[in-house]
Amino acid sequence: MKMNKFLLMASVATFALTMIACGDKPKETAATETVAPAAVDPEIAKGEEIFLQNCASCHGEKGAGDGAAAAALNPKPRNFKAPVSEWKNGNTVAAITKTLNEGIKGSPMVAYKHLGNDNIATVAKYVEYLGKN
Repeated sequence: MKMNKFLLMASVATFALTMIACGDKPKETAATETVAPAAVDPEIAKGEEIFLQNCASCHGEKGAGDGAAAAALNPKPRNFKAPVSEWKNGNTVAAITKTLNEGIKGSPMVAYKHLGNDNIATVAKYVEYLGKN
């Protein structure tokens, strides 16, 4: 009986590996030009840098709420492209600054006062930028 289970498991594993190895190869896509945030505004580029270091693990690199830690969080992190009605404090720079300074009670969103006022203002501007782009 144990030998049958072993053979079944080995067969399933072999089949799975075969399917993965024989799957469709990714097709080459034409390179698309995108405007880097740095080309738009140096402050946006700085905001992106701070965001990637402090926020992307939850909110994702593009602010879609799909960061690596998002699956473990309840409620889920904000998708910055969500309608303004879904934002706790709003999606303006002032509202985002409030969220960064105070966090959102009852959620995993903590305050980021330790970044300092200048960095918070820069990240708020970048988050607003992500919501619009």
